[in-house]
Order: sequence, then structure tokens, then C-alpha cells
Amino acid sequence: MFLELLFLSAILFLVAVLFYKQRAPDLQILQLEHDQISSQLADLLEEQQPIVIRSTVPPRGLSAESLAKAPRLATFPVGGQPLSAILAQPSLLASAAGAPTLSLELRRNLAEELSIPVWATRNWLPYFSQCSLLGPLLGTMRAEAILGGMGMWKTTAKLTAFAPTEGAYVVSILSSESEQYLPKSWHYRYISSLSTNDTPLVSDIKFLDIVVRPGTALLIPPHAIVSMEPTEHAAFSAAAILEYHEPISLLAKSFLEN
Repeated sequence: MFLELLFLSAILFLVAVLFYKQRAPDLQILQLEHDQISSQLADLLEEQQPIVIRSTVPPRGLSAESLAKAPRLATFPVGGQPLSAILAQPSLLASAAGAPTLSLELRRNLAEELSIPVWATRNWLPYFSQCSLLGPLLGTMRAEAILGGMGMWKTTAKLTAFAPTEGAYVVSILSSESEQYLPKSWHYRYISSLSTNDTPLVSDIKFLDIVVRPGTALLIPPHAIVSMEPTEHAAFSAAAILEYHEPISLLAKSFLEN
């Protein structure tokens, strides 16, 4: 009996890995209203394409006005400056290349300070977990808060939601075929910043640009290389990155981070 259960578990794990590693070769934008999530999201996720969800409610607290009303965060370090200085002079967030102003640890810490993981678990986990057999038992949410933009990185979550809270962003998603043309130092670079100085194959790099504003969320499939660039670099901009994980994606994320 034990061997049968072990064998069945191994089969289910391999099937889950195969589904997790699937990726569409060509990119197209799918769209959904928030009140259609329960009835249509599961079907759309099978397409392995980015999905724009309209009429969403962004997490509270991650805006210039709200942060200014939280004195405990005045000294929170942002790119070598206290948050209070960033709020007084938002242009300090600007980065032409795409390097994030917060490390991964600080992005998670800021999200925790603003209770974004709790908010994501309450507002998004019920939808995401119902789209998978393992979800209701093993699905979990993680969250990060970004200030300003963030250059290219690779998604590992089974589903990643990008939700601007202030300012508009251009989210660029690289086609899977174009990954081979990236320069060695592509990490945390805006796709738009690449030139022939970085790689002579820059003209072969294909990507999809999606403008995302507060009140909309962009769902990004796993294994996608993406960058999030504010449309106005001199203005304050912020967003939440919400990750839906199951054991396989958590294992992959842990492997990449260590």
C-alpha cells in the first residue's frame, strides 16, 4: 500500500512539473473583468498567456499619500535614501537602466509592513487556488512591494500578478524564443534600454508591451522574463507583485534564490 501511494505521488508530481513548465511560444494579451474571474479565469489560464484583469481594487497603503501618513516608515531605506526623502523628491526613484531601488528582502519587508501578503491571501488566493487540483490544499501567496521600476527578472511563481498602486507602468514580456538573444548582463535591465552595445542581436529580441494602471492587474505565467518600467520616471510610482505558489514553484524559487 505504501509503495502504491509513493508511486501515485511520484506520478502526480511529474504531471504537475510538466504543467508548470509549459509555456506558450507566441504572446498575446487576454482580458477579463474582475467580476468574471470566478467563471472564466481557470479556462484562460490554460492558454499560458498574460491576462489583464480590469476593475480591480489595488492593495491599500502603497501610495505616496498613504506612506506619508505612516511615520514609522519614514526611515525605511530606499536606494540609499530614507523613504521620507523619496516622497519629497520622487525623481530619486528614476533609473534609466532598470535596477530596482529595493532589494528582494526589502521589497518583502515593505510588503509585510503594509500587510500586502494578508490582503493578497484574502482577495486573490481564493480565485487562484481554485484553478488547480492542489491549490485548495497547498496554494499560498507571497508579496513584494516595489517603488519605481524594476528591470528584467524571471517569474517562478505558478502565477504572478502585477498590480500598480500609483502611476502607470509599461510591463514588457519577452518572447520565449528571444531569451537566447539576451546579453549576459540582462538581469534588472529594462528591455527598452538594450542596444547594439549590449548585443549585436538586439533587433532579434521580441517582446510584448502592456500598459498597466492602478485599478488593473496583469497576470503573468511562470518562466516569463519581464520588466516593469514607469511611464513617468520623475513621478512617484509603486506597485505590488503578488505571487501564487504551490510546492513545485516554491521549490524552483528557493533554488534560484540560493
